[in-house]
Amino acid sequence: MNQKVKFAELVAKTGVFFGAADGNYDDKEKAFINLFIGYLKSQAGIGDDVEQILAATTNKKYELNELIEETKTALAGLGDAERKSTLNGMKNFINTIVCVDGTEAPAELEAFDQWKKALDVD
Repeated sequence: MNQKVKFAELVAKTGVFFGAADGNYDDKEKAFINLFIGYLKSQAGIGDDVEQILAATTNKKYELNELIEETKTALAGLGDAERKSTLNGMKNFINTIVCVDGTEAPAELEAFDQWKKALDVD
C-alpha cells in the first residue's frame, strides 16, 4: 500500500474514532469523512482505493493510543514544514468531526486534547 493510501486510511480511522467518541457516530460525521476522503482521492490521486478504505474503516472501533502511534509513524519521514502542515490539516479535520453534529461532547473534546498533546499540536 503506498504512503498516500496509508495516510487516507489513517485519516478515515481517525475520523471514525472521533465521530464515535461521544457514543453516537452521526450521519453528518460519516458524510464529512466520506467527503474528505473523496477530496484526498481527487488531490492525491489515490484512485479506487478510496472505496476500499471507507468500507474497511467505517464500522470498526479504534483506540486513541493506536491512532496516535500510527500518526507518529506516518509523520516520521516528513520534514518539519510538511509535518506541521499535515498535523494542522488533521487537527482541522478532527475539529470539524467534533463539531459537525452540532454538539461538542466532553468525551470528544477530551480525546481531541489528548491527541493534540501527544502529537505536540497547538
